[in-house]
Amino acid sequence: MKQVTFQDVMGTCDGKEDIDCSNKGLTSLFGCPKKVKHFNCSGNQLTTLEGAPKKVKGDFNCSGNLLTSLDNAPEEVSGNFDCSNNRLSSLDGSPLFIMGDFSCAGNQLTSLKGEHDDETVACILEGCPEVVEGDFNCSRNRLTTLDGAPHLVGGDFDCSYNQLVTLNGAPNKIQGDFECSNNQLTTLDGSPDCVMGDFSCAGNQLTSLKGGVREVSGNFDCSGNQLTSLKGANKKVHGIFNCSVNQLTSLKGAPEEVDTFLCFSNQLTSLKWSPEKVKGHFDCSGNKLITLDGAPEKVKGNFNCSGNQLSTLEGTMKKVGGDFICGKNAQLFDDQHVREVYTVKGNCIS
Repeated sequence: MKQVTFQDVMGTCDGKEDIDCSNKGLTSLFGCPKKVKHFNCSGNQLTTLEGAPKKVKGDFNCSGNLLTSLDNAPEEVSGNFDCSNNRLSSLDGSPLFIMGDFSCAGNQLTSLKGEHDDETVACILEGCPEVVEGDFNCSRNRLTTLDGAPHLVGGDFDCSYNQLVTLNGAPNKIQGDFECSNNQLTTLDGSPDCVMGDFSCAGNQLTSLKGGVREVSGNFDCSGNQLTSLKGANKKVHGIFNCSVNQLTSLKGAPEEVDTFLCFSNQLTSLKWSPEKVKGHFDCSGNKLITLDGAPEKVKGNFNCSGNQLSTLEGTMKKVGGDFICGKNAQLFDDQHVREVYTVKGNCIS
């Protein structure tokens, strides 16, 4: 293959302006200036970063190449660093200083550790042994552990679509969202103590929520697991609590207060232990309910009990602020029937 260098395509650049040499068929960065503002060499055929700038005042993007190593990467990046969608099996050679986001998603990583005096690459990336100031994305790799991850993340932390069997090594505090969905987790032990955004552990093999995050300021999604109990769930969830598509036969342990509560497609025969306060929607469709006893007294949004085995609508609930959805049950309930039992502000859908 004929070598195509940066100099061949871009000519002589002084680095005073942003440089975008993406999708140019480059096989070499020979001829790059040593100091640049933003630098984008994504979507090429680079197998090495030899010749890359040494200092980048803004973002550095080398995603979508054929890189197997980060050797010769810039020594200092003041913005974001994106090496996603390459063939990296190690983070060795990563920059010493990155003040923005770091993404190594879509590679072949089996570990976040590098060979930097027993310190982790993830820590070194921010120039601080325990802090990443932006988002950290190591999704779509082959990670089985989070050992080597930063201890504090200023933005989102995404380790989804790996082969994680444990969350040990996860940061203690996440300022944004924590995404560990679609792994092989059987326990939430090792979860962060505090997540200021959303927490998602959907699509794993969890049978319990014990050991999970202590405080979540956003949504909590544990759908698509093998949960038989909600013990260990937070008592109060400020956003959506989604425990749908599990094997729940009881809601014992459910949060007492939520925005929206989703428990559809389980094996529930009762709504006992439902949240006391639901500020948004409540969806218990696709279960085995024969009664609505135990439902919250008031649901401010829509209430969906379709696809159950209900032959009566009698229950503990009094008021629905949105639509009442009750189709595909043992009995057909019309609008009049529903409104005789409940105060419904929205439509009655059967």
